Amino acid sequence: MTISPPPGTAEPARAASPLTISEQGAFWVGVGRKPTEAGTAAEAAMYVQYQIPADLRYPLPVVMVHGGGGQGTDYLSTPDGRPGWATRFLQAGYAVYVVDRPGHGRSPYHPDVLGPIEGAAPTYEFIRWLFCEGAGRPGSQWPGSGEVGDDPALDQFLASQGPTLPTFAENEEQMRRCGAELLDRIGPAVLITHSMGAPFGWLVADARPGLVKAVVSIEPIGPPFIELPGLGKLEWGLTAAPITYEPPARTPEELRLRLREAGGDGLQDCLVQDEEAGAVRSLPGLQGFPIAVVAADHSPFASFQHGVADYLVQAGADAELLRLADLGLTGNGHLPMGEKNSDDVAEALLTWLNKRLAGGEEPSR
Repeated sequence: MTISPPPGTAEPARAASPLTISEQGAFWVGVGRKPTEAGTAAEAAMYVQYQIPADLRYPLPVVMVHGGGGQGTDYLSTPDGRPGWATRFLQAGYAVYVVDRPGHGRSPYHPDVLGPIEGAAPTYEFIRWLFCEGAGRPGSQWPGSGEVGDDPALDQFLASQGPTLPTFAENEEQMRRCGAELLDRIGPAVLITHSMGAPFGWLVADARPGLVKAVVSIEPIGPPFIELPGLGKLEWGLTAAPITYEPPARTPEELRLRLREAGGDGLQDCLVQDEEAGAVRSLPGLQGFPIAVVAADHSPFASFQHGVADYLVQAGADAELLRLADLGLTGNGHLPMGEKNSDDVAEALLTWLNKRLAGGEEPSR
C-alpha cells in the first residue's frame, strides 16, 4: 500500500515522497470477561492500530500513547489536517503502534464495565486553556486562532475528546494490564506517551522488565505526588497505582519526602525523596533504558516538568529533561504533536531517540 499526501496539503520537502506500507491492521489487548447483571461483558480492552513501512530501518517498534480524554487520533493527524507523528515515524523507518487506551476512542466506555462517567463533558473553555491559551500571540504554534466559534482546529480537537476513567488509580491499572499484554505480543518497544498517558510508560516498564527500550514522555502529568480533585493523587510519586521501589515500600507513606527548590523563574518547587531521612529508594523498573521528559515553553505543565525529571533521576533512572525551547522550538503548548511545528518536534525526538539507541539498536541499512 502506497500513501501519498492529500491533494492541496502543504508538505515539507522531506515528506513529499509517497510512503509505502508493507503491513497494517488492528487488534485489541486486555480482552477479559466481566460479570454484569445483564450477563458476561468484555473487560475493558485497548485498541491497537499498527502500520509497518516497507522501508523498515529500525528493529524496535514505537508505541504511541495518548493522554487524558484523547485517543489515538492525536498521533494520526493534526487538528488542522496535516499528517501526524505516526506518519512521520513511519517515514523515518519505524513500525508504529497507536493505541486507544481503555475507555477512549475505539476502546468503548461502558459504565457497567468501567464505572459511571463522572464530571462534566470536555468543554471548549477547558480545552482552550490547556492546549491553546494565548494562541493569538506572535510565535504561537497552535494551528488556529484559539477562539471558540472561529477556530476549525479547535473544533476538530474538541470533537476527539471524551471522558476519563473515574480515578487515576483505575485508569492506570488498565494501562498497566493492557500495555503489558501489548508488549508480550509485539516484543521490545519504544514508548511515546503524552500527559495523563505518562503512567503507561512508568507502569508498563515496571511490569515488563527488559521489554521497554526507551520512553519519550511528552508533557507528563505531575508534579510528583500531585492531587487533583475528583481524580486522585499520584501517591507513589509519578503514579497513582503501586510501582516497585527498592528497598520495597509497602505503602506510599514510607516514601519520605522533601520540597526541592526549583531555582528558576516561573518554575515551581517540587517534591523529591528526602536524602537526609535515609536511603533514597530507587525505581528498578525504570532503569537500564533512556527516558526523555519533553517540556514545551508555553504549556500549563511547563512549570513542573523539571520535577518529573528530577524525581526519575533521583530514583536511578537514565532520565533527561528536553526543553523544546532549548532545541530552538518555541511557542509550543501542551500538544506539540498537533501544532504547526509538529514535524520539527518529531525530527528533534527522532534525533534524540536514534542517538540514545545507537549503542544497542543500530538501524538496518
